[in-house]
Amino acid sequence: MTRTKLSNPLPKIAPGAVCAQMVRCGKKNCKCARGELHGPYFYHFVRVDGMLVKKYVKAKDVAAMYAACETRRQQDKRQRLMLKTSISALSEVVERLRGYEKQLLQLTEVNYGGASEED
Repeated sequence: MTRTKLSNPLPKIAPGAVCAQMVRCGKKNCKCARGELHGPYFYHFVRVDGMLVKKYVKAKDVAAMYAACETRRQQDKRQRLMLKTSISALSEVVERLRGYEKQLLQLTEVNYGGASEED
């Protein structure tokens, strides 16, 4: 038995979102022309170079694609939280360094009587 590789396997994580949409087929005598739309059909929406791209998702792949998008959202959320925490910690370090700098300047003034290097 030979195994065939999928040419386009589903990603484990994916940006964007999966949304259900009702559609019109465009036939004049179809029920959708009277307002009874077909569907729902599922599409994966993602921004590529600033443009919104819509791609059909097969019914059997909807759950996997939704999970991949949710995994990406959770990953992005964790990264934003880590960045926020890192920025906060860096700000604290900077404030401490400024305090140490002030203390060092005060000690220098006490030890040298405020004399500059040019004296």
